[in-house]
Amino acid sequence: MVSLCIAVWILTLDRLQAIHWKDIRKDNGIALYVWLMMLFFSITMIFLIKRFSIYFDTHTLNNLDRLIAYSSILIGIFFGATASVEAVGKPGDRKIIFWLKNSLFLTIITLVFIYSLFISKLPNMDYFVPRSLPEAWFMFTTFIFGVILCAFVDKIYLSYLPLERSPIMRVRTILIIVSTFFACVYFLVKIVTVGGYYWPCFGSQALINYSMVLLVLSTTLHFSALLSNQLYIPIVLISRKIEGWSTFKDLKYLTDRMQQLCPEVALPLPTPSVLSFLLNPEYYLYNAIIAIMDGKSMLDDLLLEEAFKGEPALWEGDMLREALRVKRALQSINQSEDFWNIVKEYRQASRRLIIGQYQYLSQEVS
Repeated sequence: MVSLCIAVWILTLDRLQAIHWKDIRKDNGIALYVWLMMLFFSITMIFLIKRFSIYFDTHTLNNLDRLIAYSSILIGIFFGATASVEAVGKPGDRKIIFWLKNSLFLTIITLVFIYSLFISKLPNMDYFVPRSLPEAWFMFTTFIFGVILCAFVDKIYLSYLPLERSPIMRVRTILIIVSTFFACVYFLVKIVTVGGYYWPCFGSQALINYSMVLLVLSTTLHFSALLSNQLYIPIVLISRKIEGWSTFKDLKYLTDRMQQLCPEVALPLPTPSVLSFLLNPEYYLYNAIIAIMDGKSMLDDLLLEEAFKGEPALWEGDMLREALRVKRALQSINQSEDFWNIVKEYRQASRRLIIGQYQYLSQEVS
């Protein structure tokens, strides 16, 4: 936990240099909100170090570390939610963030009230399962609002993800979604442990350990989403190659159909090993596209009305129906000069054929 705390503080202080204070309003304060989120998360991480918490409580007020840690994590998530709304949120999200701001204010007042009357008078809380009703209410108030904040952030980015086209930004968005999901589960698990006040089985050490794992994962992933773009380029390249293998397998289905219908033109496409493909994916995808396009041209010629009139039919029965099915799937392709757009279009056509074949076989069985 100490090493994670140090890493988080280094990233937070480094991020401070990226804020252009003179132009802070030009990005609607997004950079500032993100830094404040990181700052309050970093403060929370300090109080997760047991030795520091004990030292802090010894020289201040009893259990003041809990009040600061609980308040700072909620404030940090709120600033993250605000940055999300300003960056990628919808107009309706601004109304929600307004109510969340007021709710955060009331939540912190409630925490301060419970702390002042009850928690500050208790011995240092070096445990995670409440032993009194005020402790249970103190924890439950924090965790339930944490669930609401995390669910709101996930809702924003899940709506935004389909619209994002930049590979690097998609990776960032996915990391934020996953990290916020882990944080949401963390708060839910903590709510369950609060139930240990009434039902001791809910306060098991296994649940407490699980919650700490979720917190570390969430923090690590969320701060990873804020790293420099240069660190994401290798990840994006690897993920694109892996996705390319899935694309090649879809295209292979279409090339097999072409080779069956037009063996003279569409030559068999060998299947490389995964390693060979990952080393040079463009080469194998290009060969697949060429084989499909050659087969498509021959299909178009052979299925023209009046074509080869008076000659024996090249296809009959099921083969003719298959040829027509492939031709219809390829007619929906939008022509493009970009190679990756061409690959995408032919992959979608292949997927339509696979789904159509599956539905046809299902009807035959039924």
